[in-house]
Amino acid sequence: MNVKSLRIPEDIEKAIEYVAKVEKIEKSQSLRKLTRIGFECYVAKSYEAGKLTLWEAGKLLKLPLSGTLDLLAEMGVKGNIRSSEVLESLRTIP
Repeated sequence: MNVKSLRIPEDIEKAIEYVAKVEKIEKSQSLRKLTRIGFECYVAKSYEAGKLTLWEAGKLLKLPLSGTLDLLAEMGVKGNIRSSEVLESLRTIP
């Protein structure tokens, strides 16, 4: 694991302390947890916007496709493929 030094705004520091207190974990663990959740949210929004494929999202999150689908569903993200795209791709199959 790499060590990084960064300045944290006061409101984020309070969020870190809050999670640490509620979850009964150390502040460093709280920061890692919140960072992971933020990255998952970022990837989910990128996938939903069509900027990432499901495979790319899974690779970034280091999850299998089934785990990626579960996470996206938990976050309320539906597939980023429209029915018109599915029908068009079916038309190309001989």
